[in-house]
Amino acid sequence: MKLENEELSETDSRDSKIFPWLRLLRISALPTAISNILMAYLLVHQTWTPTLELCLLVCASSLLYLAGMVLNDVFDIEIDRVQRPSRPLPSGQISLKTAKASGYLMLMFGVVVASLAGWVGSGSDPYLPTGPFIRATLIACLLAVCILLYNGLLKRTLLAPILMGSCRGLNILLGTSTLIPLATGITSTGSPPTFLSIPLVAWWVSISIGTLICGVTLLGRNEAVESQKRLPLFIACGFIIAGITGIGSIVYCPMDIEPSSVIEGIYPLIVAVISVTIFRRVIGAAIIASPSAIQSGVISVLRSLIIFDAVICFLAVPQSVYYSLIVLSLLIPNLLLSRFISTT
Repeated sequence: MKLENEELSETDSRDSKIFPWLRLLRISALPTAISNILMAYLLVHQTWTPTLELCLLVCASSLLYLAGMVLNDVFDIEIDRVQRPSRPLPSGQISLKTAKASGYLMLMFGVVVASLAGWVGSGSDPYLPTGPFIRATLIACLLAVCILLYNGLLKRTLLAPILMGSCRGLNILLGTSTLIPLATGITSTGSPPTFLSIPLVAWWVSISIGTLICGVTLLGRNEAVESQKRLPLFIACGFIIAGITGIGSIVYCPMDIEPSSVIEGIYPLIVAVISVTIFRRVIGAAIIASPSAIQSGVISVLRSLIIFDAVICFLAVPQSVYYSLIVLSLLIPNLLLSRFISTT
């Protein structure tokens, strides 16, 4: 799924050697991947320490995300030569060979850095089957496989939206992968359940946001087509609504820290308020079924990811609002860069 909003002329873009790479990497969308990691790490650790683990996970996520962006254009170059010849690869601003090598290298280093994060977080027993090293490596490898399958073999199939949602969900799980449950007390008597040593609440968030992305991918996969069948668009709306409902109902999932009754009441209300504009635009897109309406709906959902991450941070650590504000501040580079570089 790619939406284009090219505002600079071809002459302007060739005046800079950096700008074509920023367009190829779709750098404006990177803050959404980073906010996922910050949110997921905070959700299970209740803090952003150990800092080294967090920094390595952010780096790994960024590399994997950017690799996906590059390989997206590498596999779509023949289509882009016809539909979007001004893109960096078909226009010759970046060679296909260079882009392909860069994409695969970033994919490989993303997995390596994720493994390093797990190794750092493993302590004295790095080879424990459900320990951070094995877990982080496995999640990163699965994420890399999903990226390759989506971009290479299955983008034009019905599995594509599921794969895209899986990529986002796995990115969130990557943010939890260095957790050692015993060290945080999660395995103590009466503590919330875990699966593969990842707290159930992290799976809940991962599946909810993955479902949301599955829906927005389905909504925008044919956005350039003037006359679309409305049934797939309404099905996409269903996935989006289900994903947001899952995000709003996190308070009902067992967590390491039980939120107060006030937070339990405020949190769903905040999610509902954020969702009003999203619902209006995606349902409007399904009804109108025009490229501009669909694009508006897709962008509305994608920009909300950082906001939802910030709200989940508030739920995880309500006594330290600065975590939420830091995550929310990622909207600034996202919005500024998206004025010049396509978000998707």
